[in-house]
Amino acid sequence: MGQMVLREGLVVVARGHVAIVIKCLPNLKVEVLLRKNSQQVVVDVDEIEFLPSMDEDNLKPTIVDVLSSQSIATLEELESAQIQFDLIKKYRASELSLKQALKSAGISNGTFYRSLKLFDEEVGPASLLRMKRGNKKGARRLSKELDEVIDLAIKESYKGKSATIAAVYRKAEELCIRRDLTPPSRSAISARLRDIPEKERYLRKHGHESTSQKYKARPGKREVNQPLELVQMDHTKVDVILVDQVTRQPIGRPWLTVLIDVKTRVILGYYLSLYPPSSLSVACAVSHAALPKNQFLKRLGLSPDLHPFYGVPKILHMDNASEFKTVKFQRACILHKIELQWRPIGGKHYGGHVERLIGTLMTDYVHFLPGTTHSNPVVRRGYDSENNSALTFKDFCLWFAGQVAIYHGRKHKGLGRSPASEWRLNFVDSDNKIIHPPIISDSWRFRLDFMPEITRKIQPQGITLNNKWYWSPGLALHIGRERVVVKYDPHSMATIWAWLGDEYIPLYFSNLTTGDFTYEEHRASLILRRKDGVTPNGGLEDPALVDVIEGSARIVKGAIEKTKRTRRVIAAKFEHETSTWSASDVKQATSSDGLNEKTSRPDYSKKAVPYSRRS
Repeated sequence: MGQMVLREGLVVVARGHVAIVIKCLPNLKVEVLLRKNSQQVVVDVDEIEFLPSMDEDNLKPTIVDVLSSQSIATLEELESAQIQFDLIKKYRASELSLKQALKSAGISNGTFYRSLKLFDEEVGPASLLRMKRGNKKGARRLSKELDEVIDLAIKESYKGKSATIAAVYRKAEELCIRRDLTPPSRSAISARLRDIPEKERYLRKHGHESTSQKYKARPGKREVNQPLELVQMDHTKVDVILVDQVTRQPIGRPWLTVLIDVKTRVILGYYLSLYPPSSLSVACAVSHAALPKNQFLKRLGLSPDLHPFYGVPKILHMDNASEFKTVKFQRACILHKIELQWRPIGGKHYGGHVERLIGTLMTDYVHFLPGTTHSNPVVRRGYDSENNSALTFKDFCLWFAGQVAIYHGRKHKGLGRSPASEWRLNFVDSDNKIIHPPIISDSWRFRLDFMPEITRKIQPQGITLNNKWYWSPGLALHIGRERVVVKYDPHSMATIWAWLGDEYIPLYFSNLTTGDFTYEEHRASLILRRKDGVTPNGGLEDPALVDVIEGSARIVKGAIEKTKRTRRVIAAKFEHETSTWSASDVKQATSSDGLNEKTSRPDYSKKAVPYSRRS
């Protein structure tokens, strides 16, 4: 499932017929020759389909599809395959000797040659996942309980200057004795510590400052030579308040996830949401960037010519937000040969291009909208953002798409020309003919890999999602089945896909009169219902009961404090009565010194005698 370059003479499928590419045209058009009737036609890029390639045994290379759909490879396996893939690629290019490659990979000569035989540059790192024999390097053969003990021992004991294997072993031994387990060997502890990256081990032992001094890169300006070579992604809360489509009441500020191509400054893709950034926002933004946007713009009622930029990034650069580091997102990127890089913590300057883009979009475009919040309270002083808000979420999506097109057409100070002109200059051949970026051969599979997913139970009525029922005759044999993986496209909720057996089955609205909607439109309606007092199931309809809830919490808290206080008094009295100094001992010791209540009192009628060290 790789990418294909649309070149002259390439055999493809266009409008359901085998065709030959003649040439690429502006605005994502392609001229092809239909072999059926020798007719020349012009089609959109996203109307092109690719014929599956065959290997020497005339078998389809389905390994990536299998891994993608079933997700049978773990993230560790994919990362290991990526490392071996890069080493073999350098070895075949004579950039590394055999000895250097073996040392870097940490594998034997025979294993390296077996991997070399499986290496397929077109398939990518997934080609090396077919070798399943033997235990993989780093595989854990201990029980789950011992794994948890070792992880906990490392977390508690491997920190600070005293972090050693011996300290971890002693802690693991203590935990095992408490849990009635056989302690692991020191070699198992040592192997587990070696699995931790060197930089992380150093961080645990020496802290952030020392680690930064040793490992932090301090390069000069990064040179980017080609479009799609480096793409930066980030989120921001847009400086404008939107209103509901029905009541026109304020519902809050939207969020923007945006990707910028560093070479051309083109906005490669974006995603707008009314909820804070999540893995859904990230997946939708990457899919939007990688694929042609013809259908997306048509749904908005805009011309596809407004945004002819697309492509799969070679390197995707982000900050350290949790939504950028989910296992599902990393797995999808590895499968599609997208290298992920995260900026150093606190190093915002590493994402300077996307940060400046966000600032430009806010100050040059958004801040002129009704309902803008501006960039800070000082600038906003005297302006009622909520009272002046007027745009709905749908209005804003339509407006924003137009502003992106305007941004692409304005001259960029850093480029000396507009981003659109810079992009076009980089996509012409030696004869000055237009070429298009490589296009994903199976766009549906690509979107499926990045689509959000949930689990549902198959009911007799079908599957419910967003308060809508979906059905397909293929569900009839699976009624009652639980935890079925369901994928959905946030841009169009008319169709969802359920994983049954070994394939995804499309499901459609049970009520055929239901119109299509986007996931964000659905979530906007939820915000409206909450503001209008429509309480969800299990919600609190009577606001006055909040005081009762708070009072109940105070009762429980007071009872806990009173119980603790009484227990402390009882425990202190018990310790006093059972201590080695009993009451009789104290009385006897006091009387032996000739002291009693009467004699121990000072006589204030006598003049005080100053204390002196001299006898």
